[in-house]
Amino acid sequence: MGTGIRRITIFTGHLGSGKTELAINFALSLKERGLPTSVIDLDVVNPYFRTRLVREKLEQLGLTVVCPRGEWMRADLPALPPAIRGVLEDPGRYGVFDVGGDEVGATVLGRFKPLLPAKDYHLWLVVNACRPFTRDKEGIINMLEGIEKACRLQVTGLVSNTNLGAATDWQTILAGHRVVQDAARILNLPVVMVAARRDLAEELRAHLPPGLPVLPLNLFMQTPWQDF
Repeated sequence: MGTGIRRITIFTGHLGSGKTELAINFALSLKERGLPTSVIDLDVVNPYFRTRLVREKLEQLGLTVVCPRGEWMRADLPALPPAIRGVLEDPGRYGVFDVGGDEVGATVLGRFKPLLPAKDYHLWLVVNACRPFTRDKEGIINMLEGIEKACRLQVTGLVSNTNLGAATDWQTILAGHRVVQDAARILNLPVVMVAARRDLAEELRAHLPPGLPVLPLNLFMQTPWQDF
């Protein structure tokens, strides 16, 4: 998918980008290929959308879920928890990381750098063009530059994930994708995939350039005020 599967895939992005859903669904897509996959929850900021909240369900689906204990969540600690190091250092295991894109999250991400296998990881920025700070190409570029500066790693691709929650239609996703494309051209980065709620994916695919991957999303995360 996109620029090719690598053993470590890191999803980063600001609050509301949808990176947690992306991380979960991408990890499940790897598992469906028969690849042993762990999803690692390192989003230390968002109290509502966290992989750990659906850990039991994901483990029933065949994923290994790594949720660091509270004492490991401080970015200034000198060592990563053993379970996370294990994923990074095991050549036979695929790791999908959910990491916040704010200053704290990017600092945590920077701690991965000495352990990331050269040419064997992707750092993908998830962009929702309906969010306040990423509504245009200038905002997307500013966010990317801030993350790269804080974590001392280079983003390798953009994930187009424009949505308005339950009000999303394929036209909304397509309009946002064009904004993401504009930023990608300036940054000289690929748009590695477009994400869409599963019921919208086929209609959207018909309006995208041939060959651009679409990741259909099953929605796992809910806020406490949602009642489904």
